Amino acid sequence: MRRLSILVAILGAMLLSAGVATAHSGGNEESVQAEPSAVDAGQVVTFAGSGLEPDSDRVLVLAGNDLVIEFGTVRTDGEGMFAKELDIPSHVPTGSYELRAIGDETLTATLTVTGVAQTTAGANGGTPGAEMIVPRDRPTAEIGAMIAIAVLIVLAGILVAWRAERIGRLIRVDPRA
Repeated sequence: MRRLSILVAILGAMLLSAGVATAHSGGNEESVQAEPSAVDAGQVVTFAGSGLEPDSDRVLVLAGNDLVIEFGTVRTDGEGMFAKELDIPSHVPTGSYELRAIGDETLTATLTVTGVAQTTAGANGGTPGAEMIVPRDRPTAEIGAMIAIAVLIVLAGILVAWRAERIGRLIRVDPRA
């Protein structure tokens, strides 16, 4: 069942990419578009361009709300087109952003993100306009590393206390001597 759902997701992404690329196949006017134009943080958006210089590199960037995220570069094909799926990080806050394809010129497409930190009247004790902060998801390896460091610190403390007690016994002087 899990394999079937993965296969359906892959086929859906391929069809979405093909649809965006087909939409860009007409005309020589430079343009870019994001499909869909609104996503939740942590989802995938397909960013496509057409009418660009053939076989050229573009730097892909998400910018807005005092945040800039680089997605690396993409190379246009012989017809000046590109399409790339971008994973919008789950920590991106709600807002309106620009997806930019930067080359000799910068082309932009608007992307609306519904993110993890939203302003609500009920957040943080009912303060109107207060920002609700949701912790970011941490990878299992990162959590494991933090636990290992905490265990090492506790063991080091135990070792220091044990050594101090042992040294204290050796240093004690018998008052009768």
